[in-house]
Amino acid sequence: MTESKRPFFRIARAIGRASILLVAAILLASATAYARQRHHAHPAATPRPSGPTLESETQVLAYDVSIYRDDRGCGGAYFEIKRGYHLEYTSRPICDAALRVGALAPDDPDEKFLAPGRDLTGDGHPALVVTGYSGGADCCLTFYMFELEPKFRSLGKIQLHEDDHQSPHFVRLKPNDGVQIVLHDWTFAGWHSDFAESPAPLVILEYRDGGWRVADDLMRQPETSPEILQSKANNTRVDAMAANYDDPYRVWPDAKIPSEFWADMLSLIYSGHPDLAWQFADLAWPARIRGKNRFLADFRAQLARSPYWEGIKAIAARPSPTPTPTPAGS
Repeated sequence: MTESKRPFFRIARAIGRASILLVAAILLASATAYARQRHHAHPAATPRPSGPTLESETQVLAYDVSIYRDDRGCGGAYFEIKRGYHLEYTSRPICDAALRVGALAPDDPDEKFLAPGRDLTGDGHPALVVTGYSGGADCCLTFYMFELEPKFRSLGKIQLHEDDHQSPHFVRLKPNDGVQIVLHDWTFAGWHSDFAESPAPLVILEYRDGGWRVADDLMRQPETSPEILQSKANNTRVDAMAANYDDPYRVWPDAKIPSEFWADMLSLIYSGHPDLAWQFADLAWPARIRGKNRFLADFRAQLARSPYWEGIKAIAARPSPTPTPTPAGS
């Protein structure tokens, strides 16, 4: 090869090497851009919370009340009470529940009695109430009650099945005393009647002897007069006869006895007059319908299932209040 052609080949080889490097650089840049595009088109999923989340935190005196919700499972809510680093209490999770320190809502009628630090028992010690509500067919309102000073202790838990969660449940019927809890006794819910027609007598509880017990002195009412008792019995007997017009000789429990029959009996018993309740049953029972003794036995058995039965029995031992005189001309 002549000396004049050598520079030409050296230049050609240099150009070839540069072209190969340029192509390689372009391919590398294209691959990198493609990889970045795929990365942004499919971002990594955000990891789900692996534990409970804090919903609210309230400080009451030296205590911190923390309400948590765990989205795993049924979405249960629960709360913890701490004094400093010491855990005083942890509730069990309630599925799909709302929890709040105090009453269920700031405008709830119970809030004036359940605001943090209020006295519940009448001993002058500050208390704490956490209210929980779970919806559903068997909805339940729950009050968790604690005394904070001089020593932390539980005052118990009250569950109100089927009660209206917006109704006032706390009252103060005795001056210079603790609060009372007003609730319904649903022992006879669905007993030989539809739930909507089932009687649920009111019960008043007060904190006494280490627990929430029937306030028998507050539940005792004046005795019903014989005239009013007879009038109610007549009306109830007519209703029972009308319910069995197609077969007036039925036998209990096949006989159709209206729920008003035992509603009136419960009203007498829960006001401290069981003797009048049995007298009412004798007066109101239709003569042609058989099985009255079976009915009374079934009624007594169901009544004994009430969680408040021991306290209800004690009402009758209380002296009956004097009826308020009716003004002349009224």
